[in-house]
Amino acid sequence: MAMPNPYQNYKQQAIYNMTPPELLILIYDELVKRVHLSETALENKDIDGAHKHLLRAQDIIRYLSVTLKDGYEISGTLDKLYDFFLQQLVLANVRKDPAILAEILPMIEELRDAWHQAGKSYRE
Repeated sequence: MAMPNPYQNYKQQAIYNMTPPELLILIYDELVKRVHLSETALENKDIDGAHKHLLRAQDIIRYLSVTLKDGYEISGTLDKLYDFFLQQLVLANVRKDPAILAEILPMIEELRDAWHQAGKSYRE
């Protein structure tokens, strides 16, 4: 019988206690990390590593897209943006081109930063 991992329990509790904006920022942070790792892996000709990170980044974008709430003007805009990001991630994976990732990474980081600012006002 496996012993429970206290660190894993702590991490899980921390996630359960996050506000919606904090969770969203956590997801965006993971997306930024995966795109960075993909870009670095492609630059270093680590095709398997890049593929793994790009697939995870695509999963994150799909999750962000399917969790959008209808009825808000921004939802349609974000959906189109997520679709663009997904297309670019797939293209970068097919072509093994880190330049494609370098083009979208600032946009993803800008979105993350915007959600971070929105999260500050959510707490206030």
